Amino acid sequence: MSALDRVRRARIALGAAALLSAVLWGAAVGLALLALVGAIDVVVDLPVAARVAWPTVARVAGAVVALAWIVRSAGTASLAAVALWIEERVPTLRYALVTVLDPVASSHAAQLERTVAASSWAPVIRRAVVRAVATPAAVVLAAIATFAALPRGAIDRVARAHAGDALDRPATASGRALASIVVTVVPPAYTEIPRDVRDDATTVVAVVGSAVSIEGRAVGGPVSAVAGARPLSVTSAHDRWRVDVPMPAEPVVIRLRHAGRERLLLLEPRPDSAPVVRLVAPTRDTVFRSPSGTLPLVAELHDDFGLTTGWFELVISSGDGENFRFRTVVLDRAALASARAASRRLTLVLDSLALQPGDLVQVRAVARDGNTISGPATGASDTRTLRIARIGEYDSVAVEGAPPGDPLNGVLSERMLIILAEALETRRPRLVRRDVVRESQRIGDDQAALRKLVGKVIFQRLEGEDADDPAKARDLSRMTPEQLLKAADEATGAAAGEALDFGGGESPVVAINRPLLEAYNAMWDAERDLQVGEPKRALPHMHAALAAVQRARQAERIYLRGRPATVVVDIAKVRLAGKRDGLAPAARAPRTADDAATTRRAARFDAALGRLAVDQPGAVDSLLVLRSELLTDAPRVAVPLGVAIDALRRGRDATAPLVQARRALLGASEARAGLSAWGGQP
Repeated sequence: MSALDRVRRARIALGAAALLSAVLWGAAVGLALLALVGAIDVVVDLPVAARVAWPTVARVAGAVVALAWIVRSAGTASLAAVALWIEERVPTLRYALVTVLDPVASSHAAQLERTVAASSWAPVIRRAVVRAVATPAAVVLAAIATFAALPRGAIDRVARAHAGDALDRPATASGRALASIVVTVVPPAYTEIPRDVRDDATTVVAVVGSAVSIEGRAVGGPVSAVAGARPLSVTSAHDRWRVDVPMPAEPVVIRLRHAGRERLLLLEPRPDSAPVVRLVAPTRDTVFRSPSGTLPLVAELHDDFGLTTGWFELVISSGDGENFRFRTVVLDRAALASARAASRRLTLVLDSLALQPGDLVQVRAVARDGNTISGPATGASDTRTLRIARIGEYDSVAVEGAPPGDPLNGVLSERMLIILAEALETRRPRLVRRDVVRESQRIGDDQAALRKLVGKVIFQRLEGEDADDPAKARDLSRMTPEQLLKAADEATGAAAGEALDFGGGESPVVAINRPLLEAYNAMWDAERDLQVGEPKRALPHMHAALAAVQRARQAERIYLRGRPATVVVDIAKVRLAGKRDGLAPAARAPRTADDAATTRRAARFDAALGRLAVDQPGAVDSLLVLRSELLTDAPRVAVPLGVAIDALRRGRDATAPLVQARRALLGASEARAGLSAWGGQP
C-alpha cells in the first residue's frame, strides 16, 4: 500500500472520529442540560412554561456545540494537514511522508516510499480516535446516570412537559397532597371552547355550567374540600384525589384542607350573555297613508358564544279600547350555525299583511343563542312602530286642542284578565296544582287592583270617599242585589225604593254608577275564586263584570267645549316675595356616613398588605377571599387585585396593581387642570 493510500485511510478514520465526537458532544450538552433541569425540578417546582421551553433550549445548545466541533475539525481535512499531524506524532518518518506527497519530489519517490513503509502510525491513529470519542461519551454516560438517579416521572416532566403534569412530580414529603394540583375545565359543548388544563391555579375563570375537576396526589391522609360553607365530595383512586364541581353562577372560594394545611382556589364564573340585537332599519317610527308599499328590514345580531336562530317579529294590533285584536307574524326565521355575528335583511311588503286604517305594526328583530345550561337566551332589538293612518286623519278641518286623556286608559282591562284566566284554564291539565294556584293568584292580584280602581271612580266622584277603605270594601262584598240598588239610589240622592227605568229619563249619574257597583261586586267574587286557584269558577263573575263595565261606558258621554285657560305667572312680581315670619329654620341634614362595607374591605385590604412581609402565602389567600366578594359588588376593583395576586404568586413586583386596587376600592379623587368651563348664559 502506497503512502498516499495510507494517509487517505488515516484521514477517513480521523474524520469519522471528529464527526462522532461532535455528535457525542452535542448529545452530552443537551442531555446534561435536561438532567440539570430535572434535578432542579425535584427540589423546586418549575412552571410549565419553563419546562416546555427547556428541551428546545437543550436541543439548540447541543446542535450549536456539534456544529462548532465540526467547523473546528474541518481545518484538518486535507491530506497535507493529516500528513503533518502524523509527522508530529511519528518522529521516525523524518518528514518523508510530507515529502512523498509533494509532486516536486517525484524523482526520489521510491526511496521515500521505502522510508514511509518502514514506519507504522496505526497505534497513533487508534489512540487519537479513542481519545476524541471517550470524553464526550463519558459525559453522555454521566447524564444518563443522572437521569437514572432522578425520581420516576422527573424526566418526563422535562422532556414531555405539558399542562396538567404537576401530578407527575414526585411527592415525598408530608403535605404534598396540596403542593401540586391540576384543574381541568370542560366548558359546555355549545360554547365550542376546547378543554383547558391548568397547573397550580389560584383562580379558575370559566363559563357558568362548565365542569371543573380538581386533582392532586393522595399523600399522608385524606383531603377535604369546602365551597363557601358547603362541603364537597372528594373521591380517591390509587394515588390521586379528585373533586368535581360545576362552575356556579356566583364567585366562590374552594378551601382544600389536608394535614393541617389549607389551599384556596377561586372559581370566577363568566355568564353567558343574551344575544345583542340592533335593528338598523327602519330607523324610526313611521306613519303610512295607505297599507301598501315595501319597507326594508335590516338587523345586526351578536352573541359571545354563538347564535342558533334569528328572525323578524311583527305584532299587528287592530281596534280600539276594549275591542282590540292582535296577531303575531314571524318572518325570515333562519338557522345561524353558531355564528358569533350575523346580519339579516328582508323587504317587507305591507300589502301582504292585510292591514286596515288605524292598525299598528310593531317590528323588532329577535335572536336566540345555543345556551343549553340556563337557556337558550333570547335577545330582541328596540321596537319600531308602523301605523296606518286612520280614515279622515289628513282632512283639513280645524279642531280645538284635545282634552286631557283618560287616566284609566293604560290600566289592565277586564277583558285581558278574562283572556289570561281562559288561557290558564286551557293549560290547567298540563300543569301541577302549585303552578295553577300561583298563576291564578297573580291574575287575582290584578283583578283586585282593577276592582279598587273601579271603587275609587265610584266613591271619589260621588262622595269624595276613598275606595281603598277596608270597611267600605267589606260592606260592598256583603251587598245583596237589593242592597246594591239601594246603594246606587242613595249615592245619587234619589228617594229610597224609587223605581229607576233606563228607558225613561234616568239620571246619567245613576246610569253610570249602578253598573259600576255591579261590576265591583262581580270583581270581588272573581277575585276570591282566583286567590284559591279556581279560574273556572271565577270566569262567570269576570264576564258579568265586563258586561257591567261596558254598560257604564255606554252611559257616560262627556264633551269638553272651549280651550282651557292658560295660567300666567308674573315671575318678576313673585320672585323673592316669600316671608319667613313664624317659620322655624329647617334642620341641617347630617353628612352621609362612609359606606360601612367599603370601610371594612379597605381595612381587610390594608391588613393583608401588612402581612405580606411576614406571611406572604397567608396574605395572598386573604386578598383572594376579598377578591371573591369584589367580583360581584365591585368588579372595577377585582380586576387590578387579580393582577396583583398573580404577580405576588410569581414573585414579581405587584406595587402598581396593588396601588390601583386600593384607589379603586376607596374611590380616587378626581383632579382637573384649571377651572371648569362656564356653562351658563352670558
